Order: sequence, then C-alpha cells, then structure tokens
Amino acid sequence: MKYIDEKERELIESLNDLDVEAIKNDKKNIERLKKAAQDYIDKQDKTITLRISSKDLEKIKKIAAKKGLRYQTFIKSVLHQIIEGESA
Repeated sequence: MKYIDEKERELIESLNDLDVEAIKNDKKNIERLKKAAQDYIDKQDKTITLRISSKDLEKIKKIAAKKGLRYQTFIKSVLHQIIEGESA
C-alpha cells in the first residue's frame, strides 16, 4: 500500500489495530458521550419571536446604539440582568 507520508502510514496502521467491537460494546463510554452531547445541545441558545411596538423598538435601538451594542444584544443583556436580579 502506498502512503502519502509517514503520518498517514501511522494513522492507517493505528486504525487497523482498532477493536471496533470493543468500542461498540463500551456502554459506559457510550452513555457518557450521549450525556455530553445532550448537555451540549441543552446549553445552546434558543431563538424566540417577540412582538414589540415599533415605538418601543425604536427607543431600544437608540439606547443600544448609545451603548455601542446591537439592539438584539442589548435586549438579551437587559433580560439577563432582570433574570439574575430575580434569582438573587
């Protein structure tokens, strides 16, 4: 078999030694990896739709601009501050 370089040869040889059946039956690690994947998904930001009056939105945009923020980021930070204040 021809290899591109030494690294490729090492990689292919290490894959040849891989015990796929042992990996398939490694229930402890499978469950751990499933949990890690689910935790990652659960921590992802969620998108919401919010109806707001155009006057309020314009005011929010002006305040955000003064703070050097995008208005979505500003709304998110205000909501976060309120939530953190409620849990204190």
